[in-house]
Amino acid sequence: MKSLPDAGRRPAALSVLLLAVAVWMSVPLRLLVPGTELDLGFTTANAVYVIENAAMAGTIVLAVGATVLRARRVLTAVIVVVGVHLLVQVGTATVQLVQGARPEFLLGTLLAMLELVLVLAGALLARLLHEPTSARRTGLWVVLAGALLYILWASVLQPVIAMMPYGGPLPGMIGSYLLIMLLNLLAVAAAVLCGWASPVTRRIGAVLAGVVGVLGIAGAVGVMGVYGGAYGAVQIVQGVLLLAVVPFAVVAARRVTASRRAADVTSPSSLGSPPVR
Repeated sequence: MKSLPDAGRRPAALSVLLLAVAVWMSVPLRLLVPGTELDLGFTTANAVYVIENAAMAGTIVLAVGATVLRARRVLTAVIVVVGVHLLVQVGTATVQLVQGARPEFLLGTLLAMLELVLVLAGALLARLLHEPTSARRTGLWVVLAGALLYILWASVLQPVIAMMPYGGPLPGMIGSYLLIMLLNLLAVAAAVLCGWASPVTRRIGAVLAGVVGVLGIAGAVGVMGVYGGAYGAVQIVQGVLLLAVVPFAVVAARRVTASRRAADVTSPSSLGSPPVR
């Protein structure tokens, strides 16, 4: 049986885009951390290095949502975005190899390249494969592999490895790493659910995005005293963007429901048998 077209694809695409933009707010948040002084030298404060790594989560969330949605134009745009991000990481890795970067920093860049390669390959598969359904969904599994690798490395493994020369992370820091991992998982899950052409999944995705948004706004109150008012204001904007995902995902779910009801009404089985003369 051929599946119905996604009647809510446009609002679903907007919900995925808003979700990605909200996650991309990690870039200004990273730049507003007290003591951040960017330069263009061979340091961890290099502007390109800081921005490209802070933007990783948003790029991956966008690719995940677009791969699930399978809208051709959206996928084409995402392939370009991921490709450019990958080229920037390749340039960083080249500089690190030439200049002799510390192994943990080079490893981080190489893993970022691997994650983006997986995400790019998955998006390409989703764009190029059409039938059967199992072939089209292959791209989603490849993208999810890249997303999960990124979450595990960036949220837990990388900060733990960075703290090893100082005796390892403090017990309280492990909990914060796990919380960051959970929030990243929720963002990826929301992208998958908002993009999936099902009323139930899109409503669940709306709920997840709303929960993360509320948590972000609530957390902004606590960080203002530590990181400053500007940091808290940006985090509030991030939370508002996540809350803005909710109405678009709900509308996308309703349109799918309405389309399926209309199809059921007009299907031959619903019209009954012809009268007997």
